[in-house]
Amino acid sequence: MPQQVTIDELRLPERYAFALGEAIAYVHDHYAPTGVIVAGSILRGTPDPTSDLDIVVAHEPPWRQRVQRVFRGVPAEIFVNPPFQIRRAFAIEAAEFRPILAHMVATGVVLHDPDGLMATLVAEARNSVDTIPPLHGEQETSARYMIATQFEDAEDVRERDPDRAAAMLVEAVLHAARLRFRQAGRWHPREKELFTALDDLDPALGAFTRQVMHAPTPEARFAAARAIVEQVAGATGFFAWESAPQHLTSDDTP
Repeated sequence: MPQQVTIDELRLPERYAFALGEAIAYVHDHYAPTGVIVAGSILRGTPDPTSDLDIVVAHEPPWRQRVQRVFRGVPAEIFVNPPFQIRRAFAIEAAEFRPILAHMVATGVVLHDPDGLMATLVAEARNSVDTIPPLHGEQETSARYMIATQFEDAEDVRERDPDRAAAMLVEAVLHAARLRFRQAGRWHPREKELFTALDDLDPALGAFTRQVMHAPTPEARFAAARAIVEQVAGATGFFAWESAPQHLTSDDTP
């Protein structure tokens, strides 16, 4: 089980250590935390120039809040939730194939855990991250259809609005890249790592994706995009399919 550590024990560069200290003081001044975890590339020792501190705060009141502040020139994102909402987020993220909060909790460092709550949440988060839900047939068909029709729509406006067509083409390619990870039984990677991760997962598809971004002509861009969409979606436009009936009540949200 993860042990609670101090900021000094993290041995961060001075700039980040001071910023984290002020951020944690802010948390204790504004909330009554039952647990605090800090995560992100700064903690992993691989920050980008604009990296921030990700701070997950558990508290008892039944409300949540997101706070973005700058401490000593370092941006911080603070996520305040009751434990039941943290667990709910784990489930929602798993259904969306993007375990963002679960990854923070699973890989973060516990800074405050007087009653052992965060240790329990860390174990649950790690289990969530390690358990990738299967991609059911209807989910995949729906995603494939969206990608194929996005490509078709881009072709429809290719002549009369080439700028919009190019934007729609990129949208279709990005959706196809994300679906490829789901088809491979993997989580969606972080957005800024999407292409690098795709290069590792499927080098040929990664090469076509980069061709779309760097194509010298619209014709080359559409040709590369078509190869991606055909591989991932299996079609480049409308195709027949139907979902299973979904039983509704009058209380269902549209």
